Amino acid sequence: MTDYIVNYNIYSNTEELADQFAILFKERVGKLLGEKENIFIALSGGVTPGLYLSRLSAREFLQDIIWKRIHFFWVDERMVPPTDQGSNYRAIKEVLINKIPIPEENIHRIKGEIVPQLEVKRYGNEIVNNVSKKHSSLPEFDWILLGMGKDGHTASIFPGTQFMEEYEGITAISRFPETGQIRITLTEAIINNAENVTFVIAGKDKAEIVHEILRGEKDKYPAGRINPTSGSLEFLIDKDAASLII
Repeated sequence: MTDYIVNYNIYSNTEELADQFAILFKERVGKLLGEKENIFIALSGGVTPGLYLSRLSAREFLQDIIWKRIHFFWVDERMVPPTDQGSNYRAIKEVLINKIPIPEENIHRIKGEIVPQLEVKRYGNEIVNNVSKKHSSLPEFDWILLGMGKDGHTASIFPGTQFMEEYEGITAISRFPETGQIRITLTEAIINNAENVTFVIAGKDKAEIVHEILRGEKDKYPAGRINPTSGSLEFLIDKDAASLII
């Protein structure tokens, strides 16, 4: 196992992965809040985040986490209204935000209903105005939670595509290659500037790319290019996604 070069944990199924994520979330948030007044976390949408974020609404997490000191941002968003079925904001709102005692002003969503060229700047400025800078000229999130597509994309950073427009190295406009759908995303640079970055990956259709990335073949995929400059990187993987490395 010494060939593997990043920190990863494998779980027997998605249920165990979700349970262990919730425990990790409670522990890490508690540690971070012991060091600073407020913390800033960027969330990803999708099926897998829906599974693990929903665990945080259980009673022990509702009571033990100081939600009013957490600020949530979004890693990426489709340019659709917040009521749209495809909205990452809507998905996370339904499984988590609606169920926790968090102030409305702590929710910093990407406004998919706004013209992308305006929203990429507005959202970038919202990050600058809330998230502090420490080790570089870029804001430093306390924690960024990522998923990975079966093509190796993460956030809305897709293989072989160039950003249509980028704002201050923080936010960018991208296009989903299969449909042409426009999205706004955090950039690789801002993700790599975070204190903690965690991939949560489930499903056998991710196994080959998980294997390649953990073996060090990183540059082929956007997910492989995530390598925090001064923070930590970890992978939480279910048994199916890890089937080629166990």
